[in-house]
Amino acid sequence: MRRVAEFRKENASLLDGLLPEHEIQSFLEHKVVNVLKGRDHKGRRVLVVNVGATWDPKKVTADQLFRLFYLIHEAAMLEPETQVRGTVVIMDFHNMGWTQTWGLTPSFSKRLLTFIQDAMPLRLKEVHFVKEPLLFSAVWKMFKPFIREKLKNRIYFHGSKMSSLHKQMEPSHLPADYGGDLPAINYSGAEWYPVINEILPHIHNWNSYGFAKDS
Repeated sequence: MRRVAEFRKENASLLDGLLPEHEIQSFLEHKVVNVLKGRDHKGRRVLVVNVGATWDPKKVTADQLFRLFYLIHEAAMLEPETQVRGTVVIMDFHNMGWTQTWGLTPSFSKRLLTFIQDAMPLRLKEVHFVKEPLLFSAVWKMFKPFIREKLKNRIYFHGSKMSSLHKQMEPSHLPADYGGDLPAINYSGAEWYPVINEILPHIHNWNSYGFAKDS
């Protein structure tokens, strides 16, 4: 818990008192962060982050992207099955352009990876990069210096080859968006917002944790 507290202290400007209502527009109006309704074949919760053409960094900044991720992780912490089986992240770069590339700043990359590796009280089992364009190499150069060996071994690059993704995640539990047998995703973070809003007592409690403040 000390590492969690240290991370919260270092990122107080983004996380102090963070509530779902503070990012309601990001949840309801922008299809950036989503969670698959069903779990994967190993019972893991699957988070989808759309950082391709559907993401407009001028409307949802990288800092807000992180805050969405953080709020969703607070909800996932309450799921016993997720605590045991862990989570999987799909980073979808479909039709990513320079607008999105410049939006993924080095500070965002460092913050996200520090959180994942040091301060996230959930088991991150795998990270899958899909539909990466040629300019993805510029993004990877920002992420790579902050990735330690343990996480590096859990990252997979698939490009447009969904058959590669299926070696790690069964198509029977994936939507058609990723070559799976399930219907294409027809929902967004807007459907998840009420779920997260229902756990306000937990979020308030989580916000109260940390180092004691000097009087």
